[in-house]
Amino acid sequence: MKEDHEIIELYWARSESAVHETDEKYGAKLHTLSGRILPEAEDAEECVNDTYLGAWNAMPPQRPLALFAFLARICRNICLLYTSELPTICSV
Repeated sequence: MKEDHEIIELYWARSESAVHETDEKYGAKLHTLSGRILPEAEDAEECVNDTYLGAWNAMPPQRPLALFAFLARICRNICLLYTSELPTICSV
């Protein structure tokens, strides 16, 4: 398993293995985080996938000092945005 600084370098190099390494190291924690916010497992999974996309789009230019904290913030914000849209989605 790669160290955080190595994973960040993969993002900066635009290597697709960055997402795989991120999922391998932090996937379980991100699923737990999103699962505690969202009631449906499929929604939680989607938010984790969106987290990887958010990280891909953010690096570069950002170079986080704490990778998990960076990912957790992205994941939490996506989950909260999703929950704020739920009533709109369900009422249609």
